[in-house]
Amino acid sequence: MKREKLLLVLLVVVAVVIFVDPVYAGPGGVIAKGLFKTWYGKLLMFVLALILLPLIIYMKTREFFAVRKNKKELLELSRINNDFSWTNVHKQVKNVFERVYLAWANENMEEVAEYVTPWYWRNQQLIYLDQWKENNQKNICKLKKVENIKPLYLEISNNEKLDGSKIAFSITAEVEDYLIDRTTRKVVYGKPGFDSEEKIWVMEYNAGNWVLDNIEDGAMSLAFARTPNYIPSGLIQAK
Repeated sequence: MKREKLLLVLLVVVAVVIFVDPVYAGPGGVIAKGLFKTWYGKLLMFVLALILLPLIIYMKTREFFAVRKNKKELLELSRINNDFSWTNVHKQVKNVFERVYLAWANENMEEVAEYVTPWYWRNQQLIYLDQWKENNQKNICKLKKVENIKPLYLEISNNEKLDGSKIAFSITAEVEDYLIDRTTRKVVYGKPGFDSEEKIWVMEYNAGNWVLDNIEDGAMSLAFARTPNYIPSGLIQAK
């Protein structure tokens, strides 16, 4: 157990310290360092991947089994509420993801008020988007395509219709994400160009809809995959 915790801490430290800048951008995420979008940066990333290969294999294996288990759990939950079927969940999460990125690019989270929790809307608009405007900065954030959506962790309520339940998803997408000065149009953080990025989106089920509650860095994927699901006893059949 101590060894697993040490590996987890090492992975998070490497991912956060080496691969991202400490500046918030994109919906709830961080801008990847421009270094890793250059050819020599990609070479360095390849070397690091080789060094960390055992850790990466361990992480992917844990995630694989967590995702497989969670899809089975969702199948059982769909017998109670069809909105929890994987097909419906995937469709709604993808829709919210695309809408939030569009609203973020327009610097107006009000456009997706019905797709995010009130806390998240205020947090992102007031703390980040409005602050950048005051600093004369603009986040260039474009989504090309969603590549993968995986359920890593389930937290199910005992509500009759399962309202208040939360699911943490690993979402990988091809995005362009960097900050510029509004006047000079020069890049302040990050680098232009599309790249594949992973984020953890925590979605909450309310009144028949899945809405965005929070976003974590992709480096936290193993932590979510290792966390035991919370499902009220007797709600679904044990497998």
